Amino acid sequence: MKQFTANKKALALTLLALALTALMAWAVTLAFFTDYDEVENVFTLGKIKVSLEEPGWTDGDGLDLVPGSVREKDPTVTALEGQSYMRIRMELLDGDGTLITDPARIDLILATLFYDTAYGSTSPHIVGAENYATTDLAALVAANKVYAEYNKDDFTFAGREVGKPGVRYYNYRYIFDTDDPAHDTAVLFTTVVIPKDWANAEVFTLHGSTYETTPAGSVEVVEEGKGYRIVLKAEAIQAAEMPSAEAAFEALNDATGVTIG
Repeated sequence: MKQFTANKKALALTLLALALTALMAWAVTLAFFTDYDEVENVFTLGKIKVSLEEPGWTDGDGLDLVPGSVREKDPTVTALEGQSYMRIRMELLDGDGTLITDPARIDLILATLFYDTAYGSTSPHIVGAENYATTDLAALVAANKVYAEYNKDDFTFAGREVGKPGVRYYNYRYIFDTDDPAHDTAVLFTTVVIPKDWANAEVFTLHGSTYETTPAGSVEVVEEGKGYRIVLKAEAIQAAEMPSAEAAFEALNDATGVTIG
């Protein structure tokens, strides 16, 4: 597991790289072939197979981030076998592994995620060597050069797991098909950006620290936080005999035992 470390002097953030740990849910009573995969392993259950990797991420990329930091981070799902309906489950966890429930903290984490529509080209819209203010990022979003949070061309936000605001689902818009070059890979987001104009309050909240404002107006940490983790999991269910995408994702909910609202 890769975790960002904090540097107080530089207002460093403690984030966590995508802890794409192998995790598979399976029950003999499942009515459909399903596949659950993350970066380290590929599981095949019947007729479909998917994988999840981060080609642009290397160990150490998340260390000592500060306001202004830009990192390529590109969770990419690939269809390896068959046709399926696919989605990505995102868990936002505190550094100690507990699910984050604070809405303000969840919003800040999501505000660091972007999908660059020029991802993979020689001229990306978000350049790692530059620093971006909140207004700069908003302008890129307004110009449709980047999308906030996730790739809206290929995914829709399906909702949160009921009772767990830190668990979010993103449904792939098309049939995920190993034989269709237009729909055999999908990237949820491409970049983590910490706006250069974020102040102590945003940094400490993101980090999970509790803080107070002194009479002099400064913001000081009361209890140091442990950072956070973003855990992503690709889930797929066979497209064969499914009457619609809605029916497929509902069947996937039943298979995984979740309720999304």
